[in-house]
Amino acid sequence: MWMKNFGFYLPTKVFFGKKVLRQFPKEIPSLGKKALWVFGRSSIMRNGVYEQVKEVLKKAKIEYVEFGGVKANPLLSKVLEGIKVAKEEGVSFILATGGGSVIDTAKAIACGVFAEEKIWDFYERKAFPTEALPIVAIPTISGTGSELNNISVIVNDETKVKLSMSSPFIFPKLTFLDPTFTFSVPPDYTAYGAFDAFSHVFEVFVSREYKKDCLTEDLMVALMKNIMRWSKVAMYDPTNYEARANLMWASSLALCGLPKAGVGKYRFFIHALEHTLSGVYDLPHGLGLAVITYAWMKVHKKNKLLHKFFEKVLGIKVEDKISVEMGIEVFENWLRDLRLLYTLKDLKIPKEDLDYLVDKAYHILTIWEVAEEISKEDIRGIFHLAYYEEKNL
Repeated sequence: MWMKNFGFYLPTKVFFGKKVLRQFPKEIPSLGKKALWVFGRSSIMRNGVYEQVKEVLKKAKIEYVEFGGVKANPLLSKVLEGIKVAKEEGVSFILATGGGSVIDTAKAIACGVFAEEKIWDFYERKAFPTEALPIVAIPTISGTGSELNNISVIVNDETKVKLSMSSPFIFPKLTFLDPTFTFSVPPDYTAYGAFDAFSHVFEVFVSREYKKDCLTEDLMVALMKNIMRWSKVAMYDPTNYEARANLMWASSLALCGLPKAGVGKYRFFIHALEHTLSGVYDLPHGLGLAVITYAWMKVHKKNKLLHKFFEKVLGIKVEDKISVEMGIEVFENWLRDLRLLYTLKDLKIPKEDLDYLVDKAYHILTIWEVAEEISKEDIRGIFHLAYYEEKNL
């Protein structure tokens, strides 16, 4: 088997480093004169980012309409509200300042402005965007990588189904990555974001079709090592620029397409299971991923690519069952350092909901057209272990 053919497309122009918003007034005018400025709740007010963005908008002579209140696990209802405002105001581009939920909401609004179909059809893959307003991203947390990819994840607040949509039209045109904007992110959300970024690489690594050593594998290993190293530093030394900078760039690269180039098919089964948790219970996405990933490892101890992860990322040579357990233990220790070592029971997920969660996860996998590759019993086994797993605390 040889490295698989691939296509790679990344049209986003990136500015990285301290005070990169200085480039904003020179770059923005080409996108139009009026923006819908999408952001979350109060965090950008508290950390000073709001005033900095407001200042560069003024310098660029951009008129804007503020659209705040986007929450984590962003809601379809908020997207529909944003589409209505964008149409009424006649904006020419969407400016997103915040975390992945804010950027994902901005992407949905950007293509929803032109959609004749229901916007949710894009997420159920019944239709696909054909156009979108330009998007500008200013991330304030490291994690989802939405600032450098063509993916948007939204929760349907009526059905509690959380789905993703991808389209070449929703790559941000411009992304401004200033690591200092993440200094005020609290330790728990630093950990959630770091694990989300890690998971984007880990799931490709352990499920890929092309399993041999290659440049892409080396990139994945480097990204996972980087995230595991600097996440702990950023949690306990939040204004450490090197830690925040490395996490921010690794998170952006993790889901931009490069860490899957040439590996063929791969599956995001862990993400599908987690989407049921954050969609139904509004859990932080990274926290849910940590719980499911730990259980997945326990179920898939014989996975050869998991063994390769233990060897290349954790430095544990796999020779027998004992060394596999050592690899899991080292990973467990990292989760403990990040304060992410929980069970579903710890998180107050009702035991009687497990079968409901299995059906929800299978529904997502059906939409992704990969449900035939995993049974409901397999899903149930992972959820069951995630609920009951005993930890060495």
